[in-house]
Amino acid sequence: RQGKEKSCGGQENVGGEHETCEEPSSTTRRALVAGTLATSLTTTTTIQRRFMDNQMAKALVVTEKEKAESKLVMGNVNGLRSRVSSFTLPNGLRWIVLERHSAPVVACHTYANVGASRERDGYTGIAHLLEHLAFKGTRIVGTRNADKEALLLDELDELFYCLLEAQMEGKRERAEQLNKKCLDLQAMASSLSVPNEYGALIARQGGIGLNAETTQDATEFYVSLPANKLELWMALESGRFIAPVFRELYSEKKVVEEERRLRVDNTPYGSFTEAFTQTAFPHHPYGRPVIGYPGDFEKIGRREVTEFYKEYYIPNNLTCAVVGDVDPMEVERLARYYFGNWNPCSGSRCLENVNPVPWHKDGSWNSVVRTDGPHSLTMDVAAQPFYMEGYYRPSSLSSDDPTISVIRELLSGGRLSRFYKNVILAGKALSATSVDAFPGDQHPCLFLLYGAPSVGMETESLALVFHNELEGLASEVLDDDLRRVKKSARASLLELFGSNEGIAKLLCKYDATTGTYNNLFEEIEHIEAVTPIDVTNVSSILFSSNNCIKGSVKNLNAL
Repeated sequence: RQGKEKSCGGQENVGGEHETCEEPSSTTRRALVAGTLATSLTTTTTIQRRFMDNQMAKALVVTEKEKAESKLVMGNVNGLRSRVSSFTLPNGLRWIVLERHSAPVVACHTYANVGASRERDGYTGIAHLLEHLAFKGTRIVGTRNADKEALLLDELDELFYCLLEAQMEGKRERAEQLNKKCLDLQAMASSLSVPNEYGALIARQGGIGLNAETTQDATEFYVSLPANKLELWMALESGRFIAPVFRELYSEKKVVEEERRLRVDNTPYGSFTEAFTQTAFPHHPYGRPVIGYPGDFEKIGRREVTEFYKEYYIPNNLTCAVVGDVDPMEVERLARYYFGNWNPCSGSRCLENVNPVPWHKDGSWNSVVRTDGPHSLTMDVAAQPFYMEGYYRPSSLSSDDPTISVIRELLSGGRLSRFYKNVILAGKALSATSVDAFPGDQHPCLFLLYGAPSVGMETESLALVFHNELEGLASEVLDDDLRRVKKSARASLLELFGSNEGIAKLLCKYDATTGTYNNLFEEIEHIEAVTPIDVTNVSSILFSSNNCIKGSVKNLNAL
């Protein structure tokens, strides 16, 4: 298929890519992480005073250098920010445009502020399935005869629900007959469709990177095109969202079912991560798999998909970003032409004003909901030992979110991090890393640690190693470590701004989830404001023993 989903084992892509389910990845907005510079020297003797003078001189040099770097970065940030504009259509659809005329290309990104956490109990997997179906084309693209195909799809829907009813009533013979008719109709409808025509059309016009991803919090669609193909993207994007066809729905369900078997059911770490998340969030949608439960998925037909689409794929729940060699006036003209008449609601929901999100204002941890069930999970499987533990934390809207991001960077942000220096290089683990928000970040979630112990070590030993590093953060944070994090943030910021695709994604996400895209450009300032005291205080709350849930994979063959 064209789109990949970041969901394996019920998480937002365990591993960061569609092809693997072995490593959880963060869903946090933040791509920028940094710390503050703070120097504190105390002395009583003459020798100590001389040492202090030398250190202060060194610190002054470093500070001036960092000030220059920070000024350069912020100058680039402000220059980029000045080229961003936005507009909102009367139907509520939000658009963000960033002019970059360095190359005749454009990155287009559509952000739907709905993910798997919005699904109803008993019907998991719809958000991800809808993402798949968006690549099946439009009423015009992807079919040889739209009218005839529509009749067959309607007839197929009726048969599907009759089949479900027969199965529920235990009418085996009738169910078999209806299933055969369904397969025959699917074959007839398939003969009228043109497989992958949507993606092939984009590719023929020079498009690259056509893809999508579904998480607990959002569904995103993106592609890069030559700048002179912007109108083509507008026409295709409006076609598949304003009047979706949902062709090949039942055959695509089989694709997703096989995907689940391959990525979750038949992989020990995929099954473990799904079970771990369910244990951590037994009464919250974050505990359900993005890819869906098999029993739920079997009940999903076009009625359920259409209902979910009509509820959440509405103009004021979508944000689009266009970044590249474009004229903002032309973008707005095209947007009004192709999307301006889209008014799917008869009521007021599509036109209601959404209050800005109080971003980084709520410092309370009272919203954190911990499991009232078991706080540990052990699975005995034929796989190498693996250890995971999660600490409950507030959502990314919390005022402590920047500090939590700094903590993650201090623990596992590169070769100078605590995990790499004290754990990996010391031979205490084969792998060790942390994720600051899992499996989503729009609701209270987990700060995750996970890794594989060294050969001959048990997972309990790795847990002790982790705890030793966490205790260090709660007791003392060196200025040099925060200085490293700060420098890393500058580098990340500059790297990020070099990518049309990356900046388009973040402009959409910040605008949709924090109230304005301007918060993206202020992110570095929030990180800069973090102090060593902030790190130790938040660490002492976050990493308390009663705030933790643990999971281990034991090697069945070694028992």
